[in-house]
This record gives sequence, structure tokens and C-alpha cells, in this order.
Amino acid sequence: MSVLIPLAEIGTYILFSIIIGHIALQFVPEGNKPRIGISKKVLLLSTLGIYIFSFGPVAQTISYFSESVGLTLATYSVLTDFQVGRAWIFIGFMSVFLWITLLLNGSKYLQALWLILMVLAIGYSSHVASLSFWYGLLAHSAHFVMVTLWSGILIHVAWFSDDQEKWAKFLRWFTPLAILSLIVILISGLTLMIFLVEPKDYVTSWVLPYGQMLLLKHISIIPLLFFAFINGVLSKRALKIPSFNPRPWIKGESIIILMVFTFTSVLGTLSPPHEVEFTVQSEGASRWVEWLLGKKILTVMNLHLIPNFSSLFLIAVSLLFLALILISFNKVKPYIAVFFGLSFVFALYFGLMVSLVSL
Repeated sequence: MSVLIPLAEIGTYILFSIIIGHIALQFVPEGNKPRIGISKKVLLLSTLGIYIFSFGPVAQTISYFSESVGLTLATYSVLTDFQVGRAWIFIGFMSVFLWITLLLNGSKYLQALWLILMVLAIGYSSHVASLSFWYGLLAHSAHFVMVTLWSGILIHVAWFSDDQEKWAKFLRWFTPLAILSLIVILISGLTLMIFLVEPKDYVTSWVLPYGQMLLLKHISIIPLLFFAFINGVLSKRALKIPSFNPRPWIKGESIIILMVFTFTSVLGTLSPPHEVEFTVQSEGASRWVEWLLGKKILTVMNLHLIPNFSSLFLIAVSLLFLALILISFNKVKPYIAVFFGLSFVFALYFGLMVSLVSL
């Protein structure tokens, strides 16, 4: 179950991205986007998959309560009394309506309506919404829709388009949209994070599994920004070269997005530590962090971020990998730049982790 739930969350992000990218591109004139060749079967299966994969958080909640009250009662209670259960039922109805609309080639406005309602249901089922309804609903929905909108359009252009003649016109409107998406994602993401982990506890939360995934998610966004800069700015200049093909670099960006989705999905299955000190004392710190620090962590009161030679060396190496992403543009294959992006994430992660000192 611990493996299946994050996989289901990743599937939900990817399938939502495919659907929202398809619907969004319908509102773009044909002359301003590459020719997209996605089949109706893929869209219908994606819509069905959203309903199946979005059951993951429901299954996790049912599993948690089934040990104490039994599977039948736990299932009934979660589906009727919990926001996550009611949201899944609502998503089921909306996905059926969307499936029928796609099958019959219905109005793009109707497709957008069903999709917006499904996104709001995702926001309604979020952890923050269970603590503060309107705050969580709006912030999580905005965060989710902008992430899937940005990545969804990239997925379609990278993996389902078959030409590059209109690339300049595509970048002319997509680059401002990507910048807007990034701004909304950062603001809504920080808003959600502050509600779950206080800024003063951000570093100390790294000793917990939730803090680990939060750190990895934040670090993985950095190479994504570099790929976005390459595809949004440098690609415009490279288009003057007849042999330049932008699609492989867009595919590289989509792979980095998949890494961000992975960390986000695992993060969504973990309980946020509203009080880090209390969580460490009651549940204990991460065994991985304890092994890394070489001692058992009983409190975070004496935990500090103190750079040393090893940490500074790893951070310097991570910055080198980051620079190599830009240097490699149009000089090596994009998958090499993806490797540099992955290397940056783990070099910076270990650089920060070995800076943790428990005095």
C-alpha cells in the first residue's frame, strides 16, 4: 500500500495534465500551436484513469481506519463522512460526464466545466481544506490547476505533436503563460507550506519524512526553471538554425516535471508535522536522517544548519551541474541535460543534509 498510493498520485497528476492540456489547447487558434495528434482513445482512458487513480487517498484513509472499526464500516464512513471520500464520488460523476462529452466530441466549454469541477474537488479533498476550508480549497485548487496546465501543454507539444513550423508563434503565448503559472504555483505553494510547516521549522522538519520530501520537491523545481528558461528563451534564438528541433528539449523538461510530480505525490501521502518537536518526540525522526547524522535524534532543539567542507563541496558540485544544464543546450543530447538536472537535485540535497548538526 505504501508504494501503490504514491504511484496512484503520480498517475493522477499525469492524467489530469493530459486532459487539461488537451482542453486548454482547444482554445488556442490552429495557427498558434503545433499540430497535435493525440487519439481519442488516450483521452478516454485518461479520463477513466483519473477516477481510478484518484481513489488512492481514499484507499489510504480506509486502510488507516479499517484496523480499528473494520473494512466495511471504514469504507462507508470514509465515503460518506470524509471530504476525501465525498470528493472522490463527485470526481467519479464528473469524469463520467467528461468521458461522454469527449466521446461525442462535445463543446470545449462543457469539457472545461467538468474539468474545473474535478479540480475543485481535488482542492476540496486536500489536507489544508480539512483544516481551513476556503483557504485550502482555493490555494490547493489554484496550485493544482496551474501545475497541470503548464505540464499538460508541454506533454502534448513534446510527445503528441508532429511538426515544429509554428514553434515561434507557440512560444509567443506559452512563455507568458508559463511565467504566470510559475508565479501562481510559487505563491500558492508557499501559502500551503506555511499553513502546514511554519517557516521557523522548515530546516528542522528535514529530520521527518514529510520534511525530506518537501525539501526534495523544492530542490527539484530549480532545474525545472532552468529547462523552462532554455525552452522559453534560448529556443527562440535557436529557431534561426534550420536543423534545430525543440521537441527533445521539451521532452527533457517534461521528464523533470515527472520528477517533481514524484516528490509531490509521495509528499501527499505523508502526514504534515504541524509541530515538528512534538512529532519527533512522539513518532521519532527518520531513520535515514539518523543514519546520515550518525546519532539518534530525540529533539530538534539542538539541530542547526552548519556548513562544513563536505557540504560546501557538494553544494559547489550541484551548482556546477546546474551550469552544465545551460552549457549543454544545443551542444549535447537533451537526456544529458536531464542527467545534469537529476545530479543537481541529489548533490544539493546531500549538501544540505550533511550540513545538519545535532549539538
